[in-house]
Amino acid sequence: MEAIQAVYALYDALVYIAPDLTAQPLLAAGWQEAPDRLSWTFELQRNVRFHNNAVLTAADVAYTFNRILDPALGSSIRLIFDFVERVEAVDEYTVRFVLSSPNVDLPLLVGTPLTGIVPNGTSSATLSAQPTGTAGWRVAEMIGSESIRFVRNLDYWDTKYVMQFETLEYRYFPSIVAQVEAMLANEIDLIPDVPATSLETFDNNRDITVQEVPSGRYLAIAMRTDLPPFDDPRVREAMRLCMDRAAIQRQMLAGRGVLASDQPISPVHPFQAELPPRPYDPEQARQLLLQAGYNNGLQFSLITSPTAPGMVEMAQMFQTMALPAGIKLDPISVPPDVYLTDYAGRAPLHTIEWGMRPSVDETLVNSYYSQVPTNYSHYVNPDLDRMIEAARSESDPTSRAELYRAIQELIMQDVAMIIPCFMPVLTAIHSTVTGFSSHPTGWLDYSGVHRIATNESADSSRQAGS
Repeated sequence: MEAIQAVYALYDALVYIAPDLTAQPLLAAGWQEAPDRLSWTFELQRNVRFHNNAVLTAADVAYTFNRILDPALGSSIRLIFDFVERVEAVDEYTVRFVLSSPNVDLPLLVGTPLTGIVPNGTSSATLSAQPTGTAGWRVAEMIGSESIRFVRNLDYWDTKYVMQFETLEYRYFPSIVAQVEAMLANEIDLIPDVPATSLETFDNNRDITVQEVPSGRYLAIAMRTDLPPFDDPRVREAMRLCMDRAAIQRQMLAGRGVLASDQPISPVHPFQAELPPRPYDPEQARQLLLQAGYNNGLQFSLITSPTAPGMVEMAQMFQTMALPAGIKLDPISVPPDVYLTDYAGRAPLHTIEWGMRPSVDETLVNSYYSQVPTNYSHYVNPDLDRMIEAARSESDPTSRAELYRAIQELIMQDVAMIIPCFMPVLTAIHSTVTGFSSHPTGWLDYSGVHRIATNESADSSRQAGS
């Protein structure tokens, strides 16, 4: 998430995704789907300049997306756009997306931070050394992995986007404890992702408030459905019945958030189906294991990591919850770098964290579509793939809602991942900052934000990241 925040500050996308999850004009002044639904045309804003003073044209947009589509780049979002055949510049300020199949969510998909527009022909090496976008901030200084300092883009094209401070600094801390200590010491102004269990630290502190907005973020336990014993649906159902969701909500979220039913579409999304979650029932789980031939229960490792707040705690709680069913879990916490390279999507049983995606299509494709590398449970179901493709192509909202309900019911029935709760976005804000509004995705938008003068400079805002 920290990298996404930096990208969001530097690069504009074609559209801005509003807090209500609608696509609003940004670099694209407008867009239209073709009558045959196999292309979309985007008209660009005029007089937009990159940080290097080059004028934005359709060639930059075409380059950005064709670069994402190139397998050689290894973009993490390439397969999200697997329905896009190519992107072409029609004229200087018109871009056309040519599709192999329709997708109603395309305007949302081109609004995510990882689709920020880069200058035509810019290499990955150049972008790493000299990030150049069109957004309201320019990079002033990068100090290893410790901090990034931005300065305001005084030539920013969008006059509605008014910044009230001159510099923005992201500081990186090894833990949420270190972040909280820095805020209490008035060293930082904002913490973008505070675990609910840390909120009591700010009790009775008049200088710090916490904004809470509902979100589709979640922690989950992924079961490799292509490996025993999780290739047996009875075992996966038994594991699911060992999850006490109310306890997770109570102890990890301090009663916040929403109970989930093991499918990734949250109530914040427009097509969420109200499916009641399975209750905690370790005795029924034990009976399912007996039916599956595991008369002596099961025992295996549960890989976790402090990669995201709460992952280790959830694994430890699940260990206790599963024991009455005869399931002995050994939570093993590994460092974040090792977790991401060696365990995520590889370990038979492991915890994961998913941020919120505004697009329902992207939410499903990221974690359940057979072809994507982020399908950490290795769940393969051709019927589900076809249903996802049909839903993204359906323009009638009622029919699309019916398709998404069927998809959610299927995912819940087959349970490849145990998703106990949807977590809110909790943002800690110092009293020196006014005008900030949290976004359901957790992305940081500084439009209209002020920093009040203190004994330090009022023209600098400092944000925390871990």
